[in-house]
Amino acid sequence: METAVECTHCKVVMTSWSAPGSPIRYYQCPFCARTHSSLYGEVFQRRAGARVVGAPAATAATAGAGIPMASPEDVRWARVKATAARWFARLEAEQRPPAPAAAFPRRARTAGRSDDVPEADPADVVEVGTRRHGRA
Repeated sequence: METAVECTHCKVVMTSWSAPGSPIRYYQCPFCARTHSSLYGEVFQRRAGARVVGAPAATAATAGAGIPMASPEDVRWARVKATAARWFARLEAEQRPPAPAAAFPRRARTAGRSDDVPEADPADVVEVGTRRHGRA
């Protein structure tokens, strides 16, 4: 009997792959992109995100009623929806008005000219720079 792994969130069979020569198998949901590893068997035993589903024996009555699989079109639309959601979130963040002045600390709002700091007379200002090498 062939087994498959189902995403407990989306209720679809997860795609699987493994690295060449590795005993570890990885499973990923085509909709929510959650990924699980066969290395952590407790995930499948406790159904914490994924569960092992046995494929039913192929009979005439159950030939059309197999494990629900995501079609390539469903996977493509899931990616399009995720991209659109990110784009709309960014657009909403850009259009959000700036925070009101009350959100800033009081010291920042009252920053300005203070009575205990004297103003500098432009005639007293001297430009300080580095001396150029060469001719003096």
